[in-house]
Amino acid sequence: MSSQVINLQRRIIYSDWRTSDALAFIFGLLSLFYVNLIGQFYITEILLILVAPFLWWGRYRAIFKNKQALRIVILGVVWLLGQVITDLIRQTPLPDLVRGWASIAVFLVCFGSFYLLLLDNIRRIFIFSVGYGISGLAVFFFQPSQYAIFEPWKFGVGPSIVLLVILAVILFSRGNLHRVRWWGWIITLVGFLSVYFNARSLGGIAVLSSFVLLLRVSPYIGRLIARPRLSNYLFTIALLFGMVWAGISAYAFFASEGILGQDAKIKLRTQSNGSVLGILLGGRTEILASSSAIMDSPIIGHGSWAKDPKYRLQIYQLSRLGYAIDFSAVDNYFNRSDLIPAHSHFTQAWVWAGILGAIFWGWILIFIGLTFFKANSTPDPLYPLIIYLAVNSP
Repeated sequence: MSSQVINLQRRIIYSDWRTSDALAFIFGLLSLFYVNLIGQFYITEILLILVAPFLWWGRYRAIFKNKQALRIVILGVVWLLGQVITDLIRQTPLPDLVRGWASIAVFLVCFGSFYLLLLDNIRRIFIFSVGYGISGLAVFFFQPSQYAIFEPWKFGVGPSIVLLVILAVILFSRGNLHRVRWWGWIITLVGFLSVYFNARSLGGIAVLSSFVLLLRVSPYIGRLIARPRLSNYLFTIALLFGMVWAGISAYAFFASEGILGQDAKIKLRTQSNGSVLGILLGGRTEILASSSAIMDSPIIGHGSWAKDPKYRLQIYQLSRLGYAIDFSAVDNYFNRSDLIPAHSHFTQAWVWAGILGAIFWGWILIFIGLTFFKANSTPDPLYPLIIYLAVNSP
């Protein structure tokens, strides 16, 4: 790599901390803690809103100078406009309407504040990420969710441990891409450990990310992945899909044989109809409900915090597709809420705000994809983190 690449380890250890560095760490450290004020607010969101005037004062022009940041802000305002129009047409109840509009507005303010705070500062991004990783560990002990109590790795410490391992790889590789070849195997091991602890998605993402890193430093495939050509982009996409298919097939075999334990074997039986693609749908049952809601109203959404029990009933259709459904568990799930299920930000925005919400998150996905390819072409010291976040985003 170029001699101009920042020696991240030296800068982290020996550089003097500034106020912005401390803020980045504090915001990361408090990211996953929340308070209940009318609705649920994360502490970092509140702090970012409070410091926004100071961060934006005299520095807001930086957003306008960056085309990507400006595009995100403009499309975010369009998303908010779509939510407003949808809620007025659907006559959304006032409490839900206020929460829906506020969530988008808070998102935009926090994005702008984060951008101005981190602003292409590799060291500061690293510091924030360390704080965020520690936050995941701390919140498990001080403010655990109900899911984390029953599955402590999947919904508790697992994601933070994977993130901290990736940050450790960045620190010890010292910006040298070829050192990642050795440290990257640690990410693979943590990924396999996650799968063993029943966190299939987390484990698969970690393993896939590590394989991308390892392939990038391989002699022949690495050159193909690195070259910014359409044919090489298509090759990379095909390679990723192939690795995903191979990973799911391997998981299905080991789980069905009981090698991953009885819980994994039972989960596979209830969430699979005998095909590789069936495992994906069985683990993402909300797709049935959200896709049906989108098809019923693709332009105008269903409103903020959209509720309609008929869409929740879509999950029962899984039994017709060959899935072994625990209907008593499904009935209990329905009794908690009539919210239209949505598994991703993309589908939720489309369901709530209509096509304008889908445009915003569609562009975010495109931007992440472009960032993934650019990172492969010109890796920087945060390359392992960029790849992990890109693979994790869809």
